[in-house]
Amino acid sequence: MMEALDNISWFRAAGTFQAQPGQLALPSLHAWDSASMDWLPTSRGQPDPVHGDALPTLLKQAGTPYLQAVMANYKLALHSLRCVPDRLISKGAHDFTPAAIGAALYCVRMASLEMLAQREGFWLAALDLYRQGHWPCGLVADGTLVVY
Repeated sequence: MMEALDNISWFRAAGTFQAQPGQLALPSLHAWDSASMDWLPTSRGQPDPVHGDALPTLLKQAGTPYLQAVMANYKLALHSLRCVPDRLISKGAHDFTPAAIGAALYCVRMASLEMLAQREGFWLAALDLYRQGHWPCGLVADGTLVVY
């Protein structure tokens, strides 16, 4: 699953997502102005809004080595994301591209943890959306995933 990280065409379909139940599509960057969402994490130090600390805790308790596998997947994604053009996702003076890249890296990290903990769910599904060229970027209060 993670071996295909270097073949993702990151954000190529941004803005074209067709929402399914439990999802909200943002058809344009202007929709962010009215979307009352919490952004998904974009940096490593931010807490996981879905699992909290449960995944690393579970892996530590089980004695499952995970840091090396997570780092390997992170490095694959980081290398792949280098091809994303500057200002690919921007609105006026606001460039969302660094946030989108950071969110993708966070997602890869968390999807790796889900796989290793055998708790496949939110982050693996979000990674699939990235594979399709979209940007899962936030959650609304009821847990609905927001995708650009």
